[in-house]
Amino acid sequence: MSPLDAPIVDAHAHTWSGAFSEDHDEVMDRAWGSGLTAVVEVGGSAPSSEEAYALAAADERVHAVAGLHPHRAKDLPEQREQLREQAHSGRFVGLGEMGLDFYRNLSPHDIQYEAFRYQLDLAREASLPVVIHSRDSDEESYVVIEEWARHSGHYLGPDREIGMMHCYAGDAELGERYRALGFLLSIPGPVTYPGGTQRQTVARTAPLEQLLVETDAPALTPQSHRGRRNEPAYILETIAFIAQLRGDTPEHVARVTAENAARLFGFELPR
Repeated sequence: MSPLDAPIVDAHAHTWSGAFSEDHDEVMDRAWGSGLTAVVEVGGSAPSSEEAYALAAADERVHAVAGLHPHRAKDLPEQREQLREQAHSGRFVGLGEMGLDFYRNLSPHDIQYEAFRYQLDLAREASLPVVIHSRDSDEESYVVIEEWARHSGHYLGPDREIGMMHCYAGDAELGERYRALGFLLSIPGPVTYPGGTQRQTVARTAPLEQLLVETDAPALTPQSHRGRRNEPAYILETIAFIAQLRGDTPEHVARVTAENAARLFGFELPR
């Protein structure tokens, strides 16, 4: 796909991962060559968050988020203080991805809850937005987030959201509840799948000003690349699909979702 005449932000990627160890530079060259303006690199542990930051330190178009993935929640005792240092370091634009994953259950549920609540409170303390991972835990995640948000208020200011629902897979009604709490809903490549009707409904009906677009690279490729490694350049297919769903132009979808990402994470888009 040819570049769009609009800023494009991949709001969630993991190009620090080993899946890109042999061709990372080429992958990012394709991203920039496809017209991407910025990529948000999201860690899954304190060490991988440092890898995400290394990419951000090397390229001003990359922004890093630090956090402990629910799969790694059992590592909280060893990583608690490093996560706190990262949150207060000024090097990261957000905290996450954090949350609950009751699909793979790689950490006990009680430990997932503990790590989740710890990071939510840390984000408020450090004045950073949060990146939420919720899989097979829609209502459980909402209960935790609603309680936290109710006590946190608009801690980043009256005109700025407090977080994003990464790879949002819930229904439109739950999405509306999250949006009311100050969250953006992030739409990944599987919205393009023939069976992706629930995500398609959200992408079509939610206000564009409350949506993000992401790849989650190297996972969750859009339909034309399904079964292969994902990469930031493929976000163009997702943007085009969302535009078609909404009866909109890819340029407008790209521009508004890029502005949403920049507002959430506090970075500037090039003029």
